[in-house]
Parts: sequence; structure tokens; C-alpha cells
Amino acid sequence: MEVDGTSSFALFVYPFRFQSREFETRIAALDAACWAGREGPLRVWEEQDFHTEDLLPYVARYLNPGVAEPPTARLWGLDSGALQSTTGGLGNTAQWRLALPKRSAVSFSLDSVQLALFCAGVGFLSVRVCPTTSADPRRPSSDVADWLNFLHYFRFVRGQRDVSVAAQRRTGKDERAPFFPAPAGGEREHPEGRGCFADVLDALLKTGARDAESPPWWSEVFIPGQMLPFAALYADQVPDEEKALLVYRVRNFFHAEQVIHPSPQELRLDDHPGLLPYVHDQWFTFSLDGGAFVACNAPRTSFFREELPSHLRGQYYLLFVLALHQRFTLMSLSDEVAKNWSQERARASAFEGIRDTLLLFTARGYFAQVMQQEHHHRCYTKWQERFQLDRLYQEVRDEIQDMYNELLLRAQEAERRQRERLELIIAAIGVPALLASFLGINLRGVTTSSDGIEWWAAALGMLGAIIVGMFLVLKALPWFVRRQEESSSPRAAKGKEQM
Repeated sequence: MEVDGTSSFALFVYPFRFQSREFETRIAALDAACWAGREGPLRVWEEQDFHTEDLLPYVARYLNPGVAEPPTARLWGLDSGALQSTTGGLGNTAQWRLALPKRSAVSFSLDSVQLALFCAGVGFLSVRVCPTTSADPRRPSSDVADWLNFLHYFRFVRGQRDVSVAAQRRTGKDERAPFFPAPAGGEREHPEGRGCFADVLDALLKTGARDAESPPWWSEVFIPGQMLPFAALYADQVPDEEKALLVYRVRNFFHAEQVIHPSPQELRLDDHPGLLPYVHDQWFTFSLDGGAFVACNAPRTSFFREELPSHLRGQYYLLFVLALHQRFTLMSLSDEVAKNWSQERARASAFEGIRDTLLLFTARGYFAQVMQQEHHHRCYTKWQERFQLDRLYQEVRDEIQDMYNELLLRAQEAERRQRERLELIIAAIGVPALLASFLGINLRGVTTSSDGIEWWAAALGMLGAIIVGMFLVLKALPWFVRRQEESSSPRAAKGKEQM
């Protein structure tokens, strides 16, 4: 059994979130980002369009809007100079290796990098890599164990499970020296050319920071320090009895030495909930940890070996990203609800922003159908089903609506109480004012020269009227308190019923 490395590929996605109100600010920073190169600044990002072939027109319009429409999302690819340079870029011309615990390192090539931002506050940094042979770092490996180990271990980017990356660059005909990308600390912070791949990811994301902005502008939204694989594995010379086991390993991203003992239900290939058959002996796999396409003994035609892998990297990968965008946007909104509910002073304004973000996401990001092609639509529907997006969306919408209604109810109650207090104060002042106007009091020596009453008599009369008004207020106060208790008791009872 061996792997067709020219048709196979491995994409790893690093999801993150940021403040949705900073969407345009991050776009401007990324468009202008540069690294210091030997011969001058290296432009980091090159703007790209989303792969909109086969997309429904309204979805394509939201992903790639015209100049007159505000963008819903933006996509960049790492500029070739920043990708290749060993002096100021990532140095994909160097020889990279993935160091594994208690087993031989796997050489790999760093083929491309993409960055996507969505206006709802979710982004994805993806890298396309390929395990290669140790003898020729540019030749894809045909060893199934290399691919299985790579898919399992490369996703742990912050050193979990003793995983690290190391690189060497050519300094002479047969001489090499340790290398690590300069934006990620270079040889000064990594003298042996070894580090975590998270250092590279952080260096790429820092290009979206504003001037003099020190803390990270992004935060993790998936398992900390872990990426999601999206891969295609073309395996040849696979015996019939090994097909189900290979699909099982790839679906769960087990490494080659993983001891497995699957149940018969887990080895079903036709009706397993985590699989979607494409054609004979070819399946899409779906899990919360990532996705893959497994082809066993695929026909050696241009469609299956060239065109289909291109579709997998294009349209099918876009479906995966759109489903991830929906999943992590809803998860982020749920987290924002829980976080802001405890902040009583800023609660109302925060929930207005959360509600507006949900409405924007509903209008421009939550699509029931995005592609017309049957295979594409089935795959997209399967991702939505696997991520339980309908249930998650309903839960988030209900909790935002319920808590926003609660805030409105509290605001209305506070306004009513304030109005009733004001009415009581007006009643206390209104009694003496009514008496004074009814009696038509004239003060001798003030309003008239001879008629009227003395000022001290008027003062005594007003004082008596104020005492009468305060007496009435005190008499009305118990009724006011009872009214407040009666108005709040049905609401409390309703809350107990809901709990």
C-alpha cells in the first residue's frame, strides 16, 4: 500500500476570533503589512478572491462583493516573496522537518498560506503542507505511515505531545545551517532551528496588528494550540480487507502505530454517519476534529487524479470553511452572552451589539444552500449536520432573545418605578400649591400695600399644607410598596416555572 503524493494534500486550519467592530481595521493593517527583507520590505499578503465557481450567485456576491458593497469576508494568500525568502520570510525553500515523539522525524514542504477574515469576528489561517521523502525534500512521500503520522501530529502547534518543527537552509554546496523564520524569532530565539509551529502562526497573525499594538488582537476559538486538518489521501494497492481500517484511521486522525480495536459499526463504509460515499471506494470523512477525502485504488484518469484533487482544494475546502465559520461564530456569540451577562453596568449596550452581530450573521453568513451541484450540496449539508449548526443556531438565538427581553423588561420596570416616585413627589408639592392658588393669597406689603395677610401667617399656612401633603405621601407609601411587590411576583413565579 502506498500514497499518490501528487494527488494527495494536507491543509491545516487555525481558527481564531476577533472583535467584529475591528473588521475594517484589520483589513487595512493586513493590506499594508510588510516584513524586513535583505533588499527591502517584503510584502506579506496578496489579496485573493474566494473560489466562487459553482457557488450560488447571492453567496458569491457576499464573499466577493463589488466595490460598491461592504465586504462580508476577505481572503489573502501569502506573497511568494514572503513565503520563499530565508532572510525575512518563512523560507519554504529550506528543509523542514516535523519532530515526533519516540519516532523518526517527517520531512515536509511548506507549500502555501492563506488567511480569511469574516465580518462576524471569525478568521481562519490555513497552511498547505506535504510530507516529503528525507532524500528529496521536494518529492512527496509515498509512505502511508508518513501521511498518517503527519495528519495526527502536525495539528499540535504549541508543543503538545512533544511535537516541534525544525529547519535547515543551504549555506554551500553540501553545507546546511539551522534556520527559523525571522518574523517568528529567527536563529536568535531558536539557535538550533527548532521551535513550535505556533511561533510561525503568531508571526503571520501579528501582521494584522495596528501600530504600537502589543497584545494579540485575536484569541483562540478551538482547542488551544490545535489546528483542524482537511486532507485528501489517495492510496493505491489497498487490499479489500484494509480499506475500512484505513478510512477509520483517517477519519479519526490516528497515527500509524495507534493501537485500534474498532467495532463492526465503526467499520461500516456505506451508512456510517461520519462518512459520505463519493464513488466506488472513495469517501468523504466528517468529524468535529476535521475532514478528509480517502480514495482507495482510484482510477488513474485526469479527472480522479488531477481535476478532483483541485476541486477538493477549492470548492470542497470552501464548504468546510463556510461551515466552520458558522460553527465558531455561533460559539463566539454564546460565549459573549455568558461573559457580558455578569457585567451589569454595560449589559444593555453589550447585548445590543451581540444581537446586531447575530442579525448580520443570519442575513449574510447563515446559508441553507451555497452550491447547486449535488455532491457539493450533500457535502455542505453533511458538515452542517456534523457540527449541529441548526441546533446551535436555535440555542444561541433563543438565549440572546430571552436575555435581551429580560433587559427590556428590567428597563421598563425601572422607568415605571421612577415615574411613580415622581408622581408621589408631585403630589407632596401639589397640595400646598393648590391651596395657595385656591385661596388667592396676597401678602401685605409684598403683593399689595394694605390688603392681604401677614407673611408669617402665610408661611404657617404653607407649612401646614406641606405637612398635610407629606402625610398623604406616607399614607400612600405602603400601597406603592404593595403594588411593586404584586407587579414583580408574577414575573418571579414565571421564572420559577421556566426553571
